[in-house]
Amino acid sequence: MIVNYKLGDKEIELELIGDTLVGNDEVLLLQDENLIEKTAWNNEGFSIEKFVSDEDFSLIKEGLTKLVSEKIIEAGGEIDKNFTLENYHLYVDNTIHLTVAKLIQSGWNVSQFPIEIERINKRISAIIGIDVTTKAKHVDMNNFFLRIVRPQNFQDNNPPHRDVWLDRLRDAVNIYAPICGSNSHSSLGLVPGSHLLKESEIERTVDGAILNGTSYTVPCVISIKNEMPKLLRPNPEENQVMLFSPYLVHGGGYNFNENATRMSLEVRFWKI
Repeated sequence: MIVNYKLGDKEIELELIGDTLVGNDEVLLLQDENLIEKTAWNNEGFSIEKFVSDEDFSLIKEGLTKLVSEKIIEAGGEIDKNFTLENYHLYVDNTIHLTVAKLIQSGWNVSQFPIEIERINKRISAIIGIDVTTKAKHVDMNNFFLRIVRPQNFQDNNPPHRDVWLDRLRDAVNIYAPICGSNSHSSLGLVPGSHLLKESEIERTVDGAILNGTSYTVPCVISIKNEMPKLLRPNPEENQVMLFSPYLVHGGGYNFNENATRMSLEVRFWKI
């Protein structure tokens, strides 16, 4: 089966293996915690805001560079004084990258975050007007994640999906904070307002999708209201953060840059 969707100004075509379904006549968000309900952007489902101080952002990027460097070495690779997050793809082959991706799949505990995580909790709480924390009450999770998407490599990002099709990711609010290589050719895609769609308006794979031979843990959106999904590419700049509802259809963030790896800090927050 061939799956097509629009990502910014480009059309993506993928070969899908897997069964599909249409959900029930219900809006999942109306059953759950809507952590953006107090915001002016509740109907759109996302917003771009100032993230942290410039000093803190520098500390975050420096700390993440150290963490990624350690994982490259653990995976059997090498780095030198010229290594940066932007040129990550020049230091890894496919085997080493896939090993790094597996090592960081579950993220890092927030105790390893480069600055005190409570400062991030307070910043996100201030933006949405609800006190939130990275520590989930319903599952043993208190992590932060780094998404690494190499240029011109179409297996490094998830397909369009809703996080909340995995029950443990419901009742949250997400952030996408670009660390390097994020621009209009590489940033995370999303469908504005899709957090308010009924499940019956979305066709998706039954379980995690197999696309172009790569397996994913999240189901893939096939169509929205019987039409090809069309994802906008909001473009937060360095030291900006995109907050968005995990009920939004998002993903498909292919990196069309010629020579820059895209890395983004991705964290989930729950109500205290």
